[in-house]
Amino acid sequence: MIVIATGISGTGKLHEADGSPGYLVRLVEEGNQRILQEQREGRWTSPIRRLRYIDMGGLMLGRARDLGLDVRTETILDMAPESLQELRAIAFTEVVNDPDLWEPDLCTILVTHACFWWKGHLIPGLDTHYLKLLFDETRRRMPTPDERVVQETLPGLRLAPAVRPEGIFYATIIDSVYQIQRRLNATEQWRGKVEVDDVIAWQEQEVFISSMFAAYERVPHYLVAHDEPTRTLFDLICFKRPRIYLGYPITNLRLQGQATLIEMAREFGQRLRDRFVVCDPLSVKDEEAAAFASIGADEFEQQFSAEQRAEILAWAGSVEHLRAWARHLDDRTRLQLGRATVVRDLRLIDQSDMNVIFYPTSQMSFGVLSEMIHAHTTGKKVYILYPFKSISPFLEYYATAVLNPQPDDPDPQMPDEIAAFMRRAADRLITRLVAETS
Repeated sequence: MIVIATGISGTGKLHEADGSPGYLVRLVEEGNQRILQEQREGRWTSPIRRLRYIDMGGLMLGRARDLGLDVRTETILDMAPESLQELRAIAFTEVVNDPDLWEPDLCTILVTHACFWWKGHLIPGLDTHYLKLLFDETRRRMPTPDERVVQETLPGLRLAPAVRPEGIFYATIIDSVYQIQRRLNATEQWRGKVEVDDVIAWQEQEVFISSMFAAYERVPHYLVAHDEPTRTLFDLICFKRPRIYLGYPITNLRLQGQATLIEMAREFGQRLRDRFVVCDPLSVKDEEAAAFASIGADEFEQQFSAEQRAEILAWAGSVEHLRAWARHLDDRTRLQLGRATVVRDLRLIDQSDMNVIFYPTSQMSFGVLSEMIHAHTTGKKVYILYPFKSISPFLEYYATAVLNPQPDDPDPQMPDEIAAFMRRAADRLITRLVAETS
């Protein structure tokens, strides 16, 4: 199995800002440990028994040194396009000719870029010729069950059959702009060279190009947030589990000082991960980071629990630095960040099989309602956990099912009563989803 893992510089694919292992490195380490443990216990059911990653950029630098070229990370993007193309071809040739690549129990993660934004222009990060060789060879080795089933759009034109997901797919690692800039500024190559709007545009270009390549070959393309657990991508690789987009009214609950309900929503997401692949919108924190322009010390204490404050300090470095970054944003950049958040969340819904909504408040959330409408009108099932009997017909209209109090049950009034109902509703929904997808 092959995963083509794209993502712009600074998304922490291989390294964090402090030099510690990045998302894909931890995925391979933790994934191989889990496979070995479950094999020893006789519980491992996936045909994948090993994970590895190949750093395509590192491979290119290594082959450049073998050729006697004085090329470093800081200077490689200044090479002539033809020289970069040759290095890329050498690296891809080595990968395609690696016999281990085709071992049926091995998943190889090719860590690469779809594009680079460098000195005001785009530089390709993938070689379409060698990608085609990779896909054609995967098709040859993993034929579809019925080779006669193909699409025909014009007389005599026959499209190649789609590659089954267990053969190859694309995954793009994404992250918040603040965290990307923080990692970039920790390197000599990128320090001070990309502004916030550059990062927004570059990440959009990376996602768009990756999705186009995937659509051309008719294989899946997934967005995976850096702050998601590594098991998110691990489960996409090893299992065919249903995918859930978890929606909840983050801003409303924060402003109401209901940080514990946000924790409940995320704990609910963790429970769902035992049987499903879950996409949590709070795993990319663009809106959260930008909000710190107006969040003072008192609001910080009120809107975030102790656990959430510790989590923020872990990804922000310091609240003071985060606040300074947020206050530096102009109105146009804030608008672009908001739009990027909307588009990203809708894409996460598109790659999911269903939309599950944890909605413990009667306050209207434009974000949650918009996500519901998008999921409903693109053929997804929508499930709502809601603690009140009276529900807007607009909210109910777009729902496959609403788990709320029965007509004879009292509405919960106090915060602890609402929390207790949401726990019971979560139990009921998990039981239902497991039964429906088994």
